[in-house]
Amino acid sequence: MAKSAGANKRNDENKINIGIKLTFVAVAVLCVIMLAYTVVDSMGILDRSTTAMTVGEDEITVSELNKYYHTTRSSFLSQYGDVLMMYGYDYTNVAFDSQPCMMDNTITWKQYFLQEAQASAQEISLLYQEALKNGYTEMTETDKGYYDAYFTQLAQAAEAQGVSESKYLKMVFGNGTTKADVEEYYAKRCLAGGYYDTVIEGFGVDEAKINDYYLLHTADYDLVKYYAYDVDFDVVTYSATSTAEGAAKSEEEAKTMTQANMDAAKADAEALLAKLKKDGSNFDETIQAYLGDSTTFGTGLKEVVLSSASDAVQTWLKEEGRASGDMEAILDETNSAYTVIVYLDTHPDQQYTVAVRHALLKTETAASDATDAEKAEIETKNAEIKAQAEALYEEWKAGAATEETFIQLAKDHSEDGSAAQGGLYSGVYKGQMVEEFEDWCFDEARQPGDHGIVKTSYGYHIMYFVENEGLKVQSDIRATLESEAYNEYLDNLVDTYTTEFNDAALNRM
Repeated sequence: MAKSAGANKRNDENKINIGIKLTFVAVAVLCVIMLAYTVVDSMGILDRSTTAMTVGEDEITVSELNKYYHTTRSSFLSQYGDVLMMYGYDYTNVAFDSQPCMMDNTITWKQYFLQEAQASAQEISLLYQEALKNGYTEMTETDKGYYDAYFTQLAQAAEAQGVSESKYLKMVFGNGTTKADVEEYYAKRCLAGGYYDTVIEGFGVDEAKINDYYLLHTADYDLVKYYAYDVDFDVVTYSATSTAEGAAKSEEEAKTMTQANMDAAKADAEALLAKLKKDGSNFDETIQAYLGDSTTFGTGLKEVVLSSASDAVQTWLKEEGRASGDMEAILDETNSAYTVIVYLDTHPDQQYTVAVRHALLKTETAASDATDAEKAEIETKNAEIKAQAEALYEEWKAGAATEETFIQLAKDHSEDGSAAQGGLYSGVYKGQMVEEFEDWCFDEARQPGDHGIVKTSYGYHIMYFVENEGLKVQSDIRATLESEAYNEYLDNLVDTYTTEFNDAALNRM
């Protein structure tokens, strides 16, 4: 039985350093943005023969680096496109690449994506060369699965676009791109990815190391439970040019006004505290009574890692001898408030993760302006997809109905990016997936081997429950330790292998 502990490292985003995430991007992502790039050499001969950068003995051509560029760009825009639109960027426009980058306005978006592509190409190259040097010359079956799934998705995306596969590759990666180019590029990535897994396993992050780290960093993982309510006060500033009524007329007056605001907030906070101490009133009811009918108060209950609380709250909670039921009104100058706080307890985070397999058959959603006829057509198609999912599920149940046969079902029929891994998602925790998917996974009665069909906004998921993996805090710490070890390992490789750039070649990309 395929277990999640090592079978799906690259599926768990928390376990992978950003450079080697391999960007196993569904091809649909790659075609999100189809811009018209000017290409001097439509056959790609010059790009394939010109070195853009050299990492050790590996010469990365303009053609190869261009694929890193397009993959990086498409992946970023697919993930953050909506955010860019909120900030006024029209990333579907050719002019987008020449605009200042949001993360660094001294460079353009094109320069940003090129820098990211260079970093990715360097990291893949380093791992690839290390793999060959250490006898890791063949892709594993898992990596072959990634490789095959990628080109299957390419073919499907080309068909969906109504173009030939060769034309689609040019649409995605630019003119002059051939399938042989992409095969070589992706085989290199897959081999590097497989070797990455070997490197991570070699760090030997075991339960003992995880426990030792946890004991040294409990404030980052244990949950502290308390009630809190902030009585805010205004900090008055002096401005010589201000003509507003009631504005401070000097720095000294501003300080006096601020102190008056602080004193009023303190008085309110201490009154609330006295009420709580006097009759043990319900915290939320006491705050609601203070606010009156004009404001609706939800709840003051907090259950968070200590390190996420404000500095003032952390300081109070950490005081020696802190006991359940302790309460105080404390000054939080950073947030300009007096915080009324009641400590309840500190306890380990019991949230756990699960491993689950699924085969997704996607449905469509009608646009808001769709006609009744268009909506009816989509409903008919979705009904057909539902029937198809149910037929596949019944066929699987009529067979051996094992995890192994489910893996094949997912590989053959799933339209999700996890198809290459037999539909496996590991490290799944509450709040990560859509509600219906999570409700099925975290049902209290759920047992290994359970199966069924779940409908979500994405479509119909044929489900197979693999296992409860354990506490999320343990997988989080494992990811942290592996990431720290890998970053040190990568830094050493960067120091060992010389990287040089051909500025002339890069300037014409």
